[in-house]
Amino acid sequence: MQIRFASSITSSNSVERAIDELIEPVDRRVTPGMVDLAMLFVTSHFRDDLPKVIDRLTNTFGSATFLGCTAEGTIGADRELERMPAMSLLVASLPDVAIRPFHMTQTNLEGISKPGDWENFVAVSPESKPTFIGLADPFTMPAHEFVEELSDAYPGAPLVGGVASGAREPQQNRLLVGDKTFDHGMVGVALSGPITVTTVVSHGCRPIGSPFVITKGERNVIHELGGKSALEQLHKVFMKLPESDAKLARESLFVGRVINEYKDRFGRGDFLIHNIMGADRDTGAIGIAGQARVGTTVQFHIRDAKSADEDLRALLQPYADANIEGAMLFGCNGRGTRMWDKAGHDVTALRETLGDVPVAGFFAGGEFGPVGGKNFVHGFTASVALFSNAFQSPEIV
Repeated sequence: MQIRFASSITSSNSVERAIDELIEPVDRRVTPGMVDLAMLFVTSHFRDDLPKVIDRLTNTFGSATFLGCTAEGTIGADRELERMPAMSLLVASLPDVAIRPFHMTQTNLEGISKPGDWENFVAVSPESKPTFIGLADPFTMPAHEFVEELSDAYPGAPLVGGVASGAREPQQNRLLVGDKTFDHGMVGVALSGPITVTTVVSHGCRPIGSPFVITKGERNVIHELGGKSALEQLHKVFMKLPESDAKLARESLFVGRVINEYKDRFGRGDFLIHNIMGADRDTGAIGIAGQARVGTTVQFHIRDAKSADEDLRALLQPYADANIEGAMLFGCNGRGTRMWDKAGHDVTALRETLGDVPVAGFFAGGEFGPVGGKNFVHGFTASVALFSNAFQSPEIV
């Protein structure tokens, strides 16, 4: 049997009508009794109605494992709904795929001292090559620490998902796993078995100038690039830019750090993007929101709506003929109409590139996704998980 996905979205502010509008479209693609995983994202307008929503969906989809959270905006089917009442749903029939749900608190995380503790907690081994989907509350779970420790315990295992964005204060977010809801910690599932999950992390940036090697740095401060001060090298890059790029560099400049140095050339998807925190004109040093290890390759980047569009489409294009059955899309809440003039950019780009793929997700306060084989928490990013049958795994060079 093959995996199957279906997705739906609603902007109704009536909870009963919203549930109906979620269920009706997916019935046409996936048999309700054969749904194994259901991903639900709701805006804070429906926070108090979540038990009713879960009850209706449970009655419809039976023994499916549920996972979800509250969000500022939701993504589903062919739409992105921001700053309005909305729900989105992605359901999947995953024959023979093991689904291990978990809820982790900060206390749980602090109590894990060795990789074997992770295996006991999540009930999945590194040898099973799992894919993780995770949703975190920003007030009660140190997401960066979680992501780093998970990556150490499960080398090469991708994590996708994001930080719940449906609250401004502690205990206002809701996290859903199984038939339980929480207002703290992190929820997730581990998937292992006959399924191929391909991840795409689009930072929406493009490189300028040439790569440099950090020849002097400490903590998050780059002192020298290629034996010269970081600011001197930046100035040389800046002076060679066309005026349009120079204007962007003045407004939106970043540093991309290569994660996997074992490549002859570096391109899209090889860089972890860091904000520039400041510069010291006297010393020529640049501070970044990341590590500045000596020997690391970096390159300056710029971001705008055009670059973000090109980057996402270019990273998705290799999978245009890969028979993708379903997708999850986690976009930064700084994207959407905060970046483009029209709503729905990222989901439109995905479907125009990959076809009529069932997709759902939400606008996050931080996105999870791997770069160079290691998981990170990103910002201003579109993190995408593409699901296909194991025997249909595309060969991408």
